[in-house]
Amino acid sequence: MWGLLFPITSYSGDVELKNLRWNWEVFDEDEELYVPYFKQSKTNVVRFEVDLKKFSGAYLKLTFPEQHFVWIQRELVYGSEVYQSVYLSLDSLHQVYRENRIYVAIHSQQLNASMITTQIIKKEKGEENAVAQSSFLVRGGHKKLDLFIIISMVTMSLVALLRAFSFRLFKEYFSVIKAIQVRQNFDLIIAHSPMAWPNIGFVVFYALLVGSTVINIGLFHPDFFSSFSFYSDGSGMVKVGLEVSVYCFVLILFKLIVVSINTQLFKIKKVRLIHFFAYFRLSLIIATVAFSLSVINGIFGGLILSEHATFIKIIVLLSWIGRLILIFFVLNKIYTFRKLHLFSYLCSTELIPLLLFFKIFLK
Repeated sequence: MWGLLFPITSYSGDVELKNLRWNWEVFDEDEELYVPYFKQSKTNVVRFEVDLKKFSGAYLKLTFPEQHFVWIQRELVYGSEVYQSVYLSLDSLHQVYRENRIYVAIHSQQLNASMITTQIIKKEKGEENAVAQSSFLVRGGHKKLDLFIIISMVTMSLVALLRAFSFRLFKEYFSVIKAIQVRQNFDLIIAHSPMAWPNIGFVVFYALLVGSTVINIGLFHPDFFSSFSFYSDGSGMVKVGLEVSVYCFVLILFKLIVVSINTQLFKIKKVRLIHFFAYFRLSLIIATVAFSLSVINGIFGGLILSEHATFIKIIVLLSWIGRLILIFFVLNKIYTFRKLHLFSYLCSTELIPLLLFFKIFLK
């Protein structure tokens, strides 16, 4: 999809035909529908309808700060690096979308409504020529959308390669039914040592999967990971994603060391491999689901995470809690534990490392 965008700081010949601020809507998660925007509304995205036929020959003028993104009909078309105004020809939009009415949305992790203006304006004849000379074609997907597509395609290609070269092991790791059973069987996986190349290959894939998810989310929500120590202003998301991949690879190996040490201390060496592979298989499946959701979120221009961020965070938290509970029942099934003994073991292998993770990686 292509459209005409006109990034211009200001023009004196703007004649306002309509202030679209009164048409702003925000998504109400409780009612699951769009409701009128009020000054007190807390949101990351506002949308409004534009009547292209009624204002034929006019321009849509959008003014917004840096790190704000524009979607038209759920397609990302522009992202701001600095405070600026953008002019869109309504006639050009009508030609591109072939609709008399379209929806435009403005999104940011820190939406600054007071610095956003949305207007239908008319320009004097001389100013129209100036705009026409400074206009240029940009692809609706924007360069960040191109990067999102590349990252997603490369990651999905890795899935296909892994499945082709190690089909049986791939099927074993990604068996959701086996992963959620209390009595789990890892005969095929345990046939290889945790440090053997087949299993290390899946650890590397897991790390890249998490890194790709971070990149996909960060491209549409630049401030989403700002509370983590690995993120810093100005860091490219690819760099951040690669750093996260390295961290994940190291943390999985660290997990194996923690489990090995604690099974020795608690004299339950029998559960060492079962615990590690149960944890890793569940983590791999969770990471796969997260990556899939990041792709869907990207296809819709980041609106899904913007509109359902709280719900998605709750789902992530519940998946971590569910993993811990399932591991409790899996270990309890294969070994006769006293409940306090098992609880102490899981505290030292699951809860304490998780608290350390938050302590180290959260600012």
